[in-house]
Amino acid sequence: MNNLTDLMQRATENLEPVTTDLLERTVVQGTRLRRRRTMLLAAGGTGAVLATAGLIAGGIHVLNSPADAAAAGTPIPAVKPSASVSSKPSVAPSVKPTPSTTNAALNAQTLATLKSLISKPGRTLSSPTTWGDHGFTAASYVVDDGHGASLVEVMVSGGGEQNPCVPARSGCKTLPNGAVLYTSKEEPEYTDGRQAQYGVVGNYVTLFGRDGRSINLISYNGPAEKGAKHTRPKPLLSVSGLTELAKSNAWKLPPVFKTGK
Repeated sequence: MNNLTDLMQRATENLEPVTTDLLERTVVQGTRLRRRRTMLLAAGGTGAVLATAGLIAGGIHVLNSPADAAAAGTPIPAVKPSASVSSKPSVAPSVKPTPSTTNAALNAQTLATLKSLISKPGRTLSSPTTWGDHGFTAASYVVDDGHGASLVEVMVSGGGEQNPCVPARSGCKTLPNGAVLYTSKEEPEYTDGRQAQYGVVGNYVTLFGRDGRSINLISYNGPAEKGAKHTRPKPLLSVSGLTELAKSNAWKLPPVFKTGK
């Protein structure tokens, strides 16, 4: 229970105060990358329930170290074995990766995949960022094609989020393979006077698989989700462009999230 409490505290320590408007938007839309993580809550010994937690961006990590440079597309350096472990293959024990190293590897892989899919001639990529833990991995780049910067984010999840198309609503489509596609075009980031001040809008796409795993992509018309003015009339990537990215086989999805573990 202490570990669960620590997880909840870490996941919500940077949250903004919840407002009625924000809660309503979160429940209705269910598409924000940082507002759709779910938390596993223990209920005595009777099991667990999933409760939607908003605005979670656990462990955001801006890349600026040598290891981070590897995550941005260059080969990731091999982890050196511990001094207590013999380097001779005949006697070296099998060393299992720890959760932290596994998460770091998944984050780096997600960032590299995002870079490979959005890199095109004439585009400049900057501010590579990764975050994620406990069943999801996320990454972002600021992309400038010469017509203004656009923050592009992706979250690849092993599950635990609510199906964005239950109940069904506008923007939902069931694909032949049973997956659900949810899209939202040029959605304003703010619902108050700040929208006129910053003018940030986003295109959103969620590809929700039959097993509960999902790929979520966002493209903004500015270099940041909040706190910065838009730099272009529309997001760099259209809904159709984001949909194409979401359907790519290049993404490495985390294992299916299972409750009670």
